[in-house]
Amino acid sequence: MRSTIGTDVRRAAALALLATLLVSVCLPVPAKADQADVDLMLANSAVSMLNLTDAEGNPIQPRKAPEVLGRGNPDVAGVEPDYRGTVGYVALQTGWEVSRFNTFTETPWMLPVYRQEGAKWKVVGAVAHKTPVLVTDQQIKEERGHKFSGHLQVIRLDTFEQAWIDVIHFVTAPYWTLSLSEAVTYGYCIAVYSNNSGVMPTDRKGNRGNLQEGTRVLMCEKRTARYISPDKQNNPLPGIIFRSGEEQDSYYRTFLFFNANDLTLTY
Repeated sequence: MRSTIGTDVRRAAALALLATLLVSVCLPVPAKADQADVDLMLANSAVSMLNLTDAEGNPIQPRKAPEVLGRGNPDVAGVEPDYRGTVGYVALQTGWEVSRFNTFTETPWMLPVYRQEGAKWKVVGAVAHKTPVLVTDQQIKEERGHKFSGHLQVIRLDTFEQAWIDVIHFVTAPYWTLSLSEAVTYGYCIAVYSNNSGVMPTDRKGNRGNLQEGTRVLMCEKRTARYISPDKQNNPLPGIIFRSGEEQDSYYRTFLFFNANDLTLTY
C-alpha cells in the first residue's frame, strides 16, 4: 500500500514502535491486558511521534470504544457516529468476498484502501483483515435505513502508515479474540468443527446430519445472516460449508446452524 507519510517519519515511527515494545517487555503486564490494551498503547505512540491533531489543533486522544457499533451503524438513529480518535480494526463486512469457491480458507483476507480523487474514491492498495488502526478523520453520510456510508482516514498501528478505508470495514473490538458466540455479533470468522455437544448441525429446513470432523466453517455475522435457525436453543450459530467448487452447482455451499461447543475459532 502506498503511504502518504514521509519515509523519515515512518522510519522514526518504526523506531518508536520498537522502543515501545522493548520497554513493554521490561514492565509488568497487567493481568487483564488484552489486544485492545496493546493497540491503545501503540495508538498513543503514533499520536506522539506523528503529531496527530484534531480539527482544533489539539493532540488526538486515542480511546478504546468497544461499545460503539462500528461499520457505520449509529448508536442513536439519525445521529452520525463519531469514530475520530477511536482505536479499532479493519474487518471483513460480508462473507461474499471470500465465500465464492471456498476461497475463505485463503488467509489473510485482504480489504481495499482508497485515495480520494475529486468526488470519487480510487482503490490504491489493500490491508489485511484484523489490522489495528486509529481513526483520525471521517467522511461519512447517512443512507437509507439510518446507516452511514463513506470512508475513514486511519493510521495503521502495525506500520504507522496513513490510509482511507470504507467505514463498513471498521469495527471497534478485536472480535476474533472473543468467544465464538460473541465474535459472530461483530463479523465473519473461521471455525473448525468437532462434535463435542452430541447435537448434529441443523440446516435451514430443520434437518440434522453428520459433518466430517475438522471441517472448516465460514461463520456468518449473526445480525446479517440470511436465514434464521430452526433450533435456536441447540444450534443458534449460522455458518457456511462448501460441498463443491463449481459455480454451476446450486448446492456448492450450504447454510448450517451449529452448537457453540462444536466450533473452535481459528481466524
